[in-house]
Amino acid sequence: MTLADTKRHSSDTGAARGWLSKNLFSSPSNSVLTVVVGSFLFFVLYAAVKFIFFDADWTIISVNKRLIFLGRYPQGEEWRVWPPLWLVFGLGGLSYGLLARASRRDLVWLGVILAFILGFLAHGGVGLLFGGATLFAIAAYRVGRMAEDRPRLRSRLRRAVIVGWLVLIPFTVVMIAAFGGVRPALWGGLLLNVLLAIVGIGVGLPLGILLALARASSLPVLKAVSTAIIEVTRGGPLVAWLFISRFVLPAFLPDWLQVDPIISAMFIVSLFTGAYVAEIVRGGLQSVDPGQSEAAHALGLNTFNVTLFIVLPQAIRAVIPALISQMIALWKDTTLFTILGFTDALGGAEAAFSQTEFIGRQKEALLFIALLFWSGSLGMSRLSQRFEKVLGIGER
Repeated sequence: MTLADTKRHSSDTGAARGWLSKNLFSSPSNSVLTVVVGSFLFFVLYAAVKFIFFDADWTIISVNKRLIFLGRYPQGEEWRVWPPLWLVFGLGGLSYGLLARASRRDLVWLGVILAFILGFLAHGGVGLLFGGATLFAIAAYRVGRMAEDRPRLRSRLRRAVIVGWLVLIPFTVVMIAAFGGVRPALWGGLLLNVLLAIVGIGVGLPLGILLALARASSLPVLKAVSTAIIEVTRGGPLVAWLFISRFVLPAFLPDWLQVDPIISAMFIVSLFTGAYVAEIVRGGLQSVDPGQSEAAHALGLNTFNVTLFIVLPQAIRAVIPALISQMIALWKDTTLFTILGFTDALGGAEAAFSQTEFIGRQKEALLFIALLFWSGSLGMSRLSQRFEKVLGIGER
C-alpha cells in the first residue's frame, strides 16, 4: 500500500468515525438507543436469514409455482400472458430511460427484485421468456437514454410511450380473453393481482382526475354529481364494496347487465381508486396559486387550456408522492379478493399449504407472497422517488 492509499484509508476511517459519533453516539441516551435498536435489528436479521436459508423448506413453492402465479388459468393458454408482459417491460424501460439515468442504488434494487422473481421462474421456456423480457426492458432503457440529446427522437419516443400505456389495458384484455381466450372466472394467481392493479390504476387515475376537476368546477350539476360519487364511494371500505358487487348487485340487475364477478370487481376497484385519487388531486388543485390562472386568462387563454396546461400539471406534480402511495395501497389491497373466493396469489398460497403434504408450511408460503408484494411496492416506491428527484419536488 502506497503512502497516498494509506492517507486515503485514514481519511475514510476518520470520516466514518465522525459520522458514527455525530449520528449514533452523540449522547449517552443516543448511544443506549443505538445499541438497543442495533441489537434488535441484528436479532431480526439473524432469525430471517436462518429461516430463509437453513430452516425453511421451499418445496411448497416449487411444487405449487403455477398455482401461485396463475391460479386456475388453463394449461396451454399461458402464451397469452407474455405479449402484455413484454409490452409492460418495454414501456417501463423506455419510460425510465426518457425520465432519468438509473442510479447505482436503483440498479441494485432492480437486480435484487429480478433475481428473486427469476429464481422461481428460471426453468425451460418460462425462464427464457422472462429473461428475454428483462433484456428487452434494458434495451428499451438504452434507447430512451440515447434520445437524451436528440429532441426529435425524444419527442417521438414520448408519444410512443403515451400511446403504449393507453393501449396497454385493452391490449391485455384482448390477448387474454378475446378470440377464444380465457374467461375471467379462470383468471387467477399473481396474474389476477396484476390485472386488478393495472385496471385499478389505469382507469382509476384518469377517473379521479376528472372527478377532481368536476368537484372544483363552478357548474353546480357537475360539482354535485362528482361530490356524491366521491363521498358515497369513500364512505365504505373497499372490502364492503367488493362484497356488494359480488353478492348484492347481481340480485338487482337484469340479466342483460349481469357480468362476471371479476369484471364487476375491477369496476369497483377503479371507482374506489378514482374517489381517493380525486381528493388527492383536489388538494393539489388548491395548492396552485390562483394568480397563475388569472395571468393566463389575461393572456387570452380559455378555461380549458388554463386547466389542462397550467393548473393540472402543477397540481399533479405536487401530489405525486400521495398518488404513488395510493397506487401501492391498491396493489396490496388486491389480496382482498381472496375473501371473495377468487384464487389470487394469496388464495393460491392458502390452497398450497392446505394440501396434505404441506400442512404446517404456512410460514414459507405466506413469506413468499409477502416478498412478491413487497417487490412490487418497492419498485413503485423507487419510481416515485425518481419522479420526485427529476421534477425537483421539495426543492426550491
